[in-house]
Amino acid sequence: MENEQEVIANAKENPEAFGRLYDVYYQPIFGFMYSRTGNAELAKDLTSETFFQALKNLHKYKYQKGKKFKSWLFAIGVAQVGNYYRNRSKYLEVTTEDAPEIVARDSFRPDVAAKMGEDEKELEFKVELLCKLLKKLNQKQQNILTLRFFSKMTVPEISLVIGMKEGTIKSHIHRAVKKLQVLMQDELAPVPVEVREGECKTSTYSYES
Repeated sequence: MENEQEVIANAKENPEAFGRLYDVYYQPIFGFMYSRTGNAELAKDLTSETFFQALKNLHKYKYQKGKKFKSWLFAIGVAQVGNYYRNRSKYLEVTTEDAPEIVARDSFRPDVAAKMGEDEKELEFKVELLCKLLKKLNQKQQNILTLRFFSKMTVPEISLVIGMKEGTIKSHIHRAVKKLQVLMQDELAPVPVEVREGECKTSTYSYES
């Protein structure tokens, strides 16, 4: 955003000016929340809480070279996700089937699938599987991978959001991706189908979906 610091300064004096920041960053924050929860309504709630906390604490934000407002805002968002997972019994779970108004992920668009050489349903299955396996990582690794691959943040940006050294971030990414690869291979591995003696002499396999 052009003149972002000026907009922020105005928002500190006039909350209505905060609307410009909301318009610019709503979709990135919502995308992060949805990727972390897989729940449209919950993502909306956490996104709203993130912006509420940002507006409430905007007076604390001070521009620092290399630390953009985006990083400060995402740090608040990461904190809201942490609060949710610590207190999720207080939240009402809503499945994506109950929220048809959700905007389709770019990953599921046919044109994107075609560019990757895969049909839409196959790509959708792999993305859904990846999101499911992502939940088997610890919360820190989930946040880092989501910021890196879903929110398209650079390692330096993630370092500012999470408050870790860049080398540590890279190490977490390496270990987490390696673990996901193993989990994905196990999930897609052929599973022997039990065949009664005498019915068939050849091995039969099926694939888990």
